[in-house]
Amino acid sequence: MRIIARFNKNEAARFVSHLDVQRLFQRAFRRADIPIAYSNGFNPHQQLSFATALTVGATSSAEWLDAKIDGDIAPKEFIERVNAAMPKGFSIKEAAAAEDKYPSLTAVMAAADYTVKLKFTEDMPEDDIRSAVDKLLSGSIVVLKKTKAGMKNVDIRPMVYRMELLSSSCDECTIALAGRLDAGGGLNVDLLLGAFKNALGREFTFAVHRDAIYSTDGAFMPKVPGGYPVIQA
Repeated sequence: MRIIARFNKNEAARFVSHLDVQRLFQRAFRRADIPIAYSNGFNPHQQLSFATALTVGATSSAEWLDAKIDGDIAPKEFIERVNAAMPKGFSIKEAAAAEDKYPSLTAVMAAADYTVKLKFTEDMPEDDIRSAVDKLLSGSIVVLKKTKAGMKNVDIRPMVYRMELLSSSCDECTIALAGRLDAGGGLNVDLLLGAFKNALGREFTFAVHRDAIYSTDGAFMPKVPGGYPVIQA
């Protein structure tokens, strides 16, 4: 059987890399005595995968994992046992049994929502922020991106489904983002915010939180909202 689960990555764990997240869950499964299945071959490893990596420094309430189980375990028991073995900063919030024939999470994910908090060193007029958002979205957003072929200029505008100012105060603001997320490489929020910094002409620090990952079918992850284009991986 397979267990598909959603977990949080909180403030205490924001600087834990994706590779370390994998190792943390592998160790937690062993401590919790979860009957995780292993691959065959000379160097067997746990059959555990994730929908997608989260940028180091970001937090999330919508990370998804897929674990193949050698036997049977109730999703409720899986949650309780794994959470008891996990370090501070991580917690599984929901889990469900999946058929072996269900596609990988990477194959069905389509989009993600983010909340971004920007902090400025001095007062930033709200109108200037809104104007910079409009300016950024009005045309191509060309950024220098690392690819398999090396560094390359890439237009990430087609990957941005939504960007809007939610709230603003004297020295900080909150922006909502929605972007493409698929196996071919989705929206890199850090690159988008770098381009936004250029459009605004002001320096700021930022904190990113992933609110949701959407899928094309809604079987486990929520289905992509009607206003977002559906991207088939």
